[in-house]
Amino acid sequence: MVRSATLLALGLALASGAATFPAAPTFQDLMEPAQFPNPQRGLVVAKASLRDGVGRVVTTGAEITIKATTGEILLAQRIGSQRPLVRLRLGKPLLGGQLTHSGKGFARFTFSSPKLTIRVNGDSLFMLHAQEALSVPAERLILPAWHASYRSNHLIADELGAFGLYCSKPGIADQFDPYSTTVATYPLPADEVLWVGVCPPKPYDWERSFAEKVVWHWTRGDAYPSDDALADWAKHGNVVLLQSEVKLWKDWNLGFEPRKGPEEFARVRETVHRLGMRFIVYTSPYYFLKGTSLESRAFNSFEGFKHWPPGTSSGENMGLFLAAIRKVMKEHKPDGLYFDGQYTGNPAALYALAREAREIVGEKGILEWHSTGALGSGGCYLPQADAYVDIILRGEGKGADYGDFDYLRFFVSGYNINNCIGVLCNNGPEAADPELSKQILAANARYHMLVSRLQNKEVAATMGKHYLPRLKDGLRQEVDAGVARRQQAVEAKVEALTAEIRTLAGGGEGLRQIWGSTFRELPTGTTHVSPQNPDPFRITPDGLRVRAKANTYACYEIPLTGQASALVAKIRQGSEGGQSWGPGVLLRFADKSFIRLGTRSDGKLQADINGRQLHGDTYDPTQWVWLRARWTQNFGVVERSADGKTYTKVWGFEHRGRLTGKTAALMVGKVPFDGKPRDYSVPGKVGESDFGQAQVLITP
Repeated sequence: MVRSATLLALGLALASGAATFPAAPTFQDLMEPAQFPNPQRGLVVAKASLRDGVGRVVTTGAEITIKATTGEILLAQRIGSQRPLVRLRLGKPLLGGQLTHSGKGFARFTFSSPKLTIRVNGDSLFMLHAQEALSVPAERLILPAWHASYRSNHLIADELGAFGLYCSKPGIADQFDPYSTTVATYPLPADEVLWVGVCPPKPYDWERSFAEKVVWHWTRGDAYPSDDALADWAKHGNVVLLQSEVKLWKDWNLGFEPRKGPEEFARVRETVHRLGMRFIVYTSPYYFLKGTSLESRAFNSFEGFKHWPPGTSSGENMGLFLAAIRKVMKEHKPDGLYFDGQYTGNPAALYALAREAREIVGEKGILEWHSTGALGSGGCYLPQADAYVDIILRGEGKGADYGDFDYLRFFVSGYNINNCIGVLCNNGPEAADPELSKQILAANARYHMLVSRLQNKEVAATMGKHYLPRLKDGLRQEVDAGVARRQQAVEAKVEALTAEIRTLAGGGEGLRQIWGSTFRELPTGTTHVSPQNPDPFRITPDGLRVRAKANTYACYEIPLTGQASALVAKIRQGSEGGQSWGPGVLLRFADKSFIRLGTRSDGKLQADINGRQLHGDTYDPTQWVWLRARWTQNFGVVERSADGKTYTKVWGFEHRGRLTGKTAALMVGKVPFDGKPRDYSVPGKVGESDFGQAQVLITP
């Protein structure tokens, strides 16, 4: 396979002994014909043509029509359902068109006016590179049963399929609104790229989802199980996942050398194979710190362990990481790899990683991604990268989301979206129980067989009665019947949501305060204060002042009861240096759902809703800013004001019923993004911020 220019340059530099570091792949890099020219995993371009001003490309999962005379591009789904998904309207004819490349791996068109290049890969990824400024509106042709976003990247799905929008300019103002016919308009400057993914890119492998059962092992003890233990595990599955990163490898953040030597690693491999199983082993592009500015943060022992190291989300380490896993596959010969986290901030790097990793493990090798974060942290993902992955594990630490069927259906399962085998992480307190198992299967997701739970009688009984017996052909009919039933309800669902949106557009009149303070005295409640912040609170004529190190916590927790539908905070950032640890207020509900409003030292506003982070807009850190959130049954808005009277909308969000239960507490001060009293590993400088008001309100 031909490598990208950045990876080729890295390889030559390493061979010559030069001290250089890799650069993350970009959207522009991946437009080049030399990048990934050959198909993988059977995802091919079946036809490509340009005749009489009409370009057509048929891939495994899509049919794409380019009407040069009108500048319209229609992208249609082929797998599961055959229907149009999204239309791009360029607003002008496309002149001087040429089909420059046509092969099984990709098709490529160029146009002279407006000057642009279009590439379509066999995995149904449409790529538009604007060589001159170009506005690209995207018109949805399906109703949004579910959607998720990360900056200017969006995924819109119904029960039958989906499409994704991904932009090389992450901060672009795309005016995204999933409930508008034109869901986004991308004002692309020259040399920027827009991707549109037609989903699903591949068929779902039903037989494999029934037959392949992964036995998942993690430990702080011995990561090299005995032959007897492996023989016992063979009763429960046919693939062994050895995850125990620190105990499996020496210097797991910097390289992958067997901690107990290659002979012991080989013993495990040979025993697994003798027992008729295959096995995959832990590696992590996200936590691979070699060659990055984070390299000094690597650790290699649980002795004195305090916190996990940070990871790298950009793909800057890709060349070195790929070399490391290639060595693992060549020298130690596992049957595949498990990736703990990927490049959560860069869709181009995520896509390149998937294709490179597939080439390394081989067409028949097993590739599993643990991808709870995916793109950003709000549920957005890239199905065209997932197309090269067999199994995707999601949901670690997200037990509060397990009761949200949409989370299980659209994010964990991904059925009719990426069509990987979606697995719910069951290593937390929310072990498999009958009701969760029922919902998992209805969403067409799966479990791993977690070694630490195999001896639990209740879990074993649940798996034996409510999960394993249902992994057979009849499940497919049940799943698809549920898909059809829910698809019929999408129109009514969207109508109800748009009615809520209209209600919230009314301006917030009639809100009634159920708790409030202008901080003329210190609040009554529990304090959560980092040991690094001696005596952080005091009252000034302006209100509550917090003096603390930037990336540390220092806040009050005030008990609340009852229900709420709005939250207000008056904040002045001042000299405070925190961002996700900056000044904010967080309303927590009895079911652990939460909404947080705050300001950041980079001059932006931030909101956090149940783990989804929104940041943008700008403000003056020397001035007061009022932040307000209001919500109805499923939808909400975040607004800002300069006087506490006239508000303008900053963001809309969907909470899917998560903010409608009983309240539990209000947190005020330096409240971390997730409300948990913990410091970031680099504390930062001391600064001060002010709170002039906080209110919790309800609509009568």
